[in-house]
Amino acid sequence: MELSVLPESNAIPKQVDIVIDGGWVVTVDGTRKIYRDGFVAVDDTKIVAVGRREDLASQYRGRKTIDGSNKVTIPGMSNGHRHLLCCAKGAMPEGGTTLEALRRFIYPSFSRLTEEDMHTYALHATAEMVRFGTTSFEEPGCNHLEAVLEAVATSGMRCRIGPWTWDQAGSAGDTDLPDWLRFTAPEAAKRLERGVETVRRFKNPRIRDAVTIEGVGTCSDQLTVAAANLALEAESLMVLHKSTSEREVALELKAYGHRPIEHMHKIGALNERVFMNHVTSVADWEVELIADSGARISKNPSTALKLAKGTTHFGKWPELLDAGVRVMLGTDAENCSNHQDITRAIYLAALLPRDARQDPNAVSAEQAVEMGTINGSRALGWDDVVGGIEVGMEADITIFAAEDFDWRPLHNPIANLVYGATGHSVHTVLIAGEVVLDNKQLTKVDELALREDVEAIDRRVLKEIGIDPAPAWPVL
Repeated sequence: MELSVLPESNAIPKQVDIVIDGGWVVTVDGTRKIYRDGFVAVDDTKIVAVGRREDLASQYRGRKTIDGSNKVTIPGMSNGHRHLLCCAKGAMPEGGTTLEALRRFIYPSFSRLTEEDMHTYALHATAEMVRFGTTSFEEPGCNHLEAVLEAVATSGMRCRIGPWTWDQAGSAGDTDLPDWLRFTAPEAAKRLERGVETVRRFKNPRIRDAVTIEGVGTCSDQLTVAAANLALEAESLMVLHKSTSEREVALELKAYGHRPIEHMHKIGALNERVFMNHVTSVADWEVELIADSGARISKNPSTALKLAKGTTHFGKWPELLDAGVRVMLGTDAENCSNHQDITRAIYLAALLPRDARQDPNAVSAEQAVEMGTINGSRALGWDDVVGGIEVGMEADITIFAAEDFDWRPLHNPIANLVYGATGHSVHTVLIAGEVVLDNKQLTKVDELALREDVEAIDRRVLKEIGIDPAPAWPVL
């Protein structure tokens, strides 16, 4: 009897929008899998497959194929503190503490920006973040909100955002504060409500609202409590600068008899919808208050170093992480950090606590990567749609070219990413499956034209506020 032999099945590959074919894939998923020769398939906005190349490459064909060989693919990075309300990079007078820098240079600069300026600055700031591999960020309060929303939408980025709000009635007093957007506490609370409504009315799925107050001793208890309550009621995030330095701690102890985090707890303004920037000066028992409340934090190491905030002395990095606090990383504004490169923040997050404690295990390389990626999704409240590189999540992905000295030799991509890489090696960036950086070229804006426009704004503002940005050394 003759047996018939069925022909081998030649299944037709499924067509998807994008495949990342080969190379290291660091998923930062629930089990933290890393693929040495990986494969990622993206269709529309979502990741539809991730795994070993040998298992998946024959199953998917991309309308666009990204060659992943000699590359390292990670989840899109998040910036937990990035002002779009900006000032001239490199122009801030040297030697100032946080409060001095704010009142002498930063606030006056902010007050001079027009609606058109804000749109240009926002386009430039988001372009810089994308170029260095950032896919989502938190903006702690801007002016001309509608113009900024249009710019963020153009960038394609994910964002938490709201209007700059203060009543200038906090523990630091109102000396040297500009008569710029000065409100009473009830007026400021109404502005916050309108901000939430404005962002929601804009109806961009990648932009979510935040209840943004300045903090740093500029907001009354009445406003702070109102903002915290609004964030709860609106299921938003209440964002503020808090516990930024020992000087702020001293001001609040003098004014209220409480440390900053303690005081927020005492007045009922510390809850799971609170997102605090900096949190540099913290007592051990305040860590417990933060953890118990469910509040979230952005640590901004380069700002802390530049403005001498004392993060290595008072920062409580390991304690916050061990307590399960959602800690992410940020880069702040132009003159507080002078760069928007989250890989540099990851580097500092791993190393500063080790030196401070003389403990090489204070913060691990893996924890630093988590702070720069998946912790951002959790802290910003985006973890319902983005997170690690896993099926079902939206495709926010950063791909590094790994062909230069900072990545080679490449034995452990986590080590190379944390200790050696910078954002200059970012090759491709996807946000919700959209390619916003392709082979180191921005796809949404004209980078050179933007730079010229921003420098023209800077020159005008510096002249208006009377700041000469010339170097201390003689310029001939």
